[in-house]
Amino acid sequence: MSYQVPLADIDFRFDRPYTVTSASIADFTFDGLPFFHYTKPPGLLRVLVSQWSSPSNILQGNIRSSSDNAAAKNLTKKQQSNQAESIASSGNSVLWGQVGVKQAAVHFQHSIAVEREASANDAWGEIAKQDSGQTIEWDKSIREKQESFDAPWGDARPQDSAVAEGMQSVDLYEAAFKKYSGYVHPVQPINFVFDDALYTPRENGSVFFQIGEIKPALPAIPRDTKRIFGFSSNRTNDNPVVIPWGFGQKAKDEEVQGSYGGETDPDIVEKPEPEQPDIRESYLLMNTITTVVLPDRIPLELPSLEISLDIDSFSWSFTGQLIGATNIAMVEPDENGPKQIEVDINGWRWIFIIERYSTDRRFGNERYTIYGSSRTQLLAAPYAPMRSKSNSSDLNAKQAIIEELANTGFTATYPDLNDYSTPDWIMPGGSFSYQNQTAMEVVAKIATTAGSVIIPSRDADQLNIQPRYPASLWAWSATTMDKIVPASMVISLSASWRPEQAYNAVYVSGTNAGVAVNVKRQGTNGNNPAPDILEDWLTETQVNTERGRNELAKGGNQSITVIELPLTDTNTAPGLIEPGMLVEVQDTHLGKSGDWTGLCLATNITAERSRVLQSVQLERHY
Repeated sequence: MSYQVPLADIDFRFDRPYTVTSASIADFTFDGLPFFHYTKPPGLLRVLVSQWSSPSNILQGNIRSSSDNAAAKNLTKKQQSNQAESIASSGNSVLWGQVGVKQAAVHFQHSIAVEREASANDAWGEIAKQDSGQTIEWDKSIREKQESFDAPWGDARPQDSAVAEGMQSVDLYEAAFKKYSGYVHPVQPINFVFDDALYTPRENGSVFFQIGEIKPALPAIPRDTKRIFGFSSNRTNDNPVVIPWGFGQKAKDEEVQGSYGGETDPDIVEKPEPEQPDIRESYLLMNTITTVVLPDRIPLELPSLEISLDIDSFSWSFTGQLIGATNIAMVEPDENGPKQIEVDINGWRWIFIIERYSTDRRFGNERYTIYGSSRTQLLAAPYAPMRSKSNSSDLNAKQAIIEELANTGFTATYPDLNDYSTPDWIMPGGSFSYQNQTAMEVVAKIATTAGSVIIPSRDADQLNIQPRYPASLWAWSATTMDKIVPASMVISLSASWRPEQAYNAVYVSGTNAGVAVNVKRQGTNGNNPAPDILEDWLTETQVNTERGRNELAKGGNQSITVIELPLTDTNTAPGLIEPGMLVEVQDTHLGKSGDWTGLCLATNITAERSRVLQSVQLERHY
């Protein structure tokens, strides 16, 4: 555009100093109408590259995570601007020079990133095994907890307790009698008319007139009959039945025989009195321990050993220490099965089957621990097969035991202890059945059904089945003991208090067959009953009663007392004390009042070098 001269004075400023011309009037002439030229904007190119390499397989122990090649991606991004169009300038213009070129091309580029953790391996080893095998074993040492039940109400109030129905004697011989009514003679004359006709007297005799009512003869009729009906209380339980004699004994006579075989031995063997031990200030004992491998009776050296049995087990257990590989080779099992050893301690002999052993090897010392059981273990797993059975006809208990022990070489005995022995009873057809059990499991169940236990023989193939309590605890004071232990022989004594409910009654019954018996302790009213006992094989009164007696004998205030004493030989009292025996412990320091009786629950014998001790666990009632 044209330049406009301002009215006021003005200084012109150009890009260089202004030079005054010689003319007095200067005409300013510009270069016409210049154009404003804009440089072409550069094209802008941005390259963005991000590149990843293929991941490698990562191995983590047994855990593998693998990635395949990533899918192809557009690794280049471009942004481009075209050249702008030229803008035409006006006639009057100011020309500037070319704009400086800046960032004609801008590139953003990334090279391949540094590989980091191209292969990552975080491996874990096998986790340590914990609780890989967990075994919980139960034995029968736990006693049943007997809880009492107390009803919050009393006995029902009796009403009409008298029940009577009476009848007096009848009049058997009452004859007919005449009932006369008084005759009134009329004043005026009358004519007698009989049967609506005039009376005509007979010609052959006198006539007598009888005035009054004649009652015909009647049969005998009752006199003073009365009937009284009464009702007793709505519920009457446990009416006591008192028998004036004591407990009955099993018939032992050749003339008395049952369908399943009766007792044929008329000789009743009384239980002998225990041998009285010598009471001394000191005892000199010479222990003798021998161990041999059967059947060749090869001597075996055992530095230490332990033998034990509890009242609820059916086999003795053995643990011994051996030194050297030569000794362990003598008792290792072979193609004939496990080896057997015989242990003799002061004349008391045991035979054991070596079932397993463990090793402890150290430099200069190689020891083995062997474990065994008495031969009665052959009747149980894993040696005896599993069987199932169900009887279709009547079967008595002792016959069932004989059938279970058939072809095994084992026998069962039923010793008479005091006034009690394990009874025999009949199980009706269909009631005796079991599935997948060994011979020992069946025999043990028959024994526990009758309240009995199995005391295994130490060195013979024999099972002694006897009541758990050879005599009821309330009669221990008058019972013949099996062993007597003087206080002078007791090395140590410890006791733990274990009170139980003193039940005086228990309901014992079969399930599908049999009888139900309410067993009560003699001399009590049975007001504290124990939990009911319901089992399939309780089918007769005799066995139910014996089972109830043993259950009631468990209760009351008691303690478990453990005494430690020497194991004397077979000719010296008290000798070996086995579970199931009644033991009298004499305390000479307290006098006769200090003596007490206990039932042996467990026996443990330890022998190390020449020292032999037996530890006896006794159930003592107060």
